[in-house]
Amino acid sequence: MDRGSLINRLHELHEAGEHGRIIEELDRIPRDEWDFEISGLYARALNNEERYEEALKVLLDCAEEGGDDGVWNFRVGYSLYYLEREEEAAVYFKRAVDHGDDGEDTQEMLRYSLEEAEQKKRAAGYRPELYTEAETGCLEEHVKNYFGSYDNVFHEVQSPDIHVDILRLDPVPGRNYFVLVTQGMGAHRMNVPPGLENIRDRAELLICLPPGWDFDNLDDENNYWPIRWLKIMARLPGNEDTWLGWGHTVPCGGPFSDNTKLCAMLLLSPGAFDRKSGECRMPGGSIVNFYQIVPLYREETDLKVQKGVNVILDLLDRDSLEYVQIDRKNVCAAGITRTSSSVNPEAAPAGSPDGEDR
Repeated sequence: MDRGSLINRLHELHEAGEHGRIIEELDRIPRDEWDFEISGLYARALNNEERYEEALKVLLDCAEEGGDDGVWNFRVGYSLYYLEREEEAAVYFKRAVDHGDDGEDTQEMLRYSLEEAEQKKRAAGYRPELYTEAETGCLEEHVKNYFGSYDNVFHEVQSPDIHVDILRLDPVPGRNYFVLVTQGMGAHRMNVPPGLENIRDRAELLICLPPGWDFDNLDDENNYWPIRWLKIMARLPGNEDTWLGWGHTVPCGGPFSDNTKLCAMLLLSPGAFDRKSGECRMPGGSIVNFYQIVPLYREETDLKVQKGVNVILDLLDRDSLEYVQIDRKNVCAAGITRTSSSVNPEAAPAGSPDGEDR
């Protein structure tokens, strides 16, 4: 049977609920002849036969190919959820949504995973990592002093790990763009590797958006993605047990939305603001660093990883570093050969229902 006929037959069996037959037929084919799609269909059948451990192993064996695939992330989340590993499942369902699999069943599985993970934590006496009242007051004062006053806050309704609100600073004379600032990321202390004791383990993030940004239509991903990615990146250190710092890039698996090809985040100091804006000293003496997110194209990200952050800083113009321009020129387009003589090779750091796996 040729591959196309095999795929069609597997889908027909799935629609008929013959999941055991799918497993039997694929077990006759040597594993080294499977590709990513066939592995996924096999794992789906295992999930639907409630063989979740086996399904998870098959899926994780092709994690390199599946990481940016919404359906693959859904299937991993599905296996984990029914293995009662709800907190891990939520991470994969969130990634499925972030990579385009935002169907109603995916949203439902994400919601159930978050709710049940939080219930387990509460039963065990767990509480989200939060700033103290004094720390929150200190942070708010720092934002007002160095970035500006704000009247709008995107309050987080459900917080399974840290509580991340987004402060919105509207354009003012002398700063004709919006500023979004996280509040809550720094309650978690990042896992900074040994030997980098000079790197502080607490951080908050900000992103600057042009004055015409449409906050009245946040159901549209073209408008919502900066909020989504601030929250994703605020949780990345906790979810991945890693750290973020100046010069790090975080590839996001694809364009942020339909109206831009920007697809990665570069962390820098808040260059358009007072130099002191990058550090907030807390009541206990610890310091929370503020990093500004500058979106990059894929080619720019590749260059940064290969040559260092200063090469990119040398190529980007002032406006591109100051606020987001969704259609700005790609500085790694053909014909650009300028390089920096000062290279800083910073390394990048390492989103109960019924039903069946699709």
